[in-house]
Amino acid sequence: MTTTTSTHQRGQGLPEYALLIAAIGLAVIGILSLMGIRVKDVYCEIAQGIGYEGSCSDLIFFDDFGSGDDNWYSFYGRDDNWTFNDGDDPNLCHTGPGGDVLLAEGSDGSDYNISTDANLSSGNGYGLFFRTSKNEEGRIEGYTFQYDPGYKGGQFIMRKWVNGYELWPPFAAAKPADGFEWHNTERQVDVEVEGDVFTAKVDGEEVLVGTDDSYPEGSAGIRAWSSSQACFDNFKVESR
Repeated sequence: MTTTTSTHQRGQGLPEYALLIAAIGLAVIGILSLMGIRVKDVYCEIAQGIGYEGSCSDLIFFDDFGSGDDNWYSFYGRDDNWTFNDGDDPNLCHTGPGGDVLLAEGSDGSDYNISTDANLSSGNGYGLFFRTSKNEEGRIEGYTFQYDPGYKGGQFIMRKWVNGYELWPPFAAAKPADGFEWHNTERQVDVEVEGDVFTAKVDGEEVLVGTDDSYPEGSAGIRAWSSSQACFDNFKVESR
């Protein structure tokens, strides 16, 4: 008598597929490592291919906004307040009626430089977040440098965020030179973060220095408030 044995196989579930994908990813990383290629270097080469100029070994994050919002998330879920233009010169613009915070995915660090090209066409200003994180209550904490024509007739300021709130007054503030044009002028804005000292520059000129030791690390990002209309390009974070 011939006995026939039949085997019934269950379809693989999502957890099994996730484990398989993770295993493949680890294997690829391992192969690249054996070949002397770092994953970070691959990311850097891609960034240089889309316009980043700088030392690849220092790059933490770079975006010229050519790929839309893939590298960003809205802290308050107000994605409709932002527009990603994909023309000859892609950029990100805050165009909505209310303020919001966009944080850059994978930009975590401690000591780094943040740089972006920015243009405020109307409204009370924009800011760059640094050493930013979400606390146990899901609220934002960190620092901002703000390009703020609405503060006391127009000033550069630095603020600390605690449990989702901006502390008052700013821990650093300074007026620009007489005749400074806040609106409709493209600016290069840089924030150098090292230890407990933060140095802000606009168009290569130092405009403000602040000190605080509350937050040792965190993400970088962009904010706008009220109905400010502002556009950003070539956002990058480089380790110091």
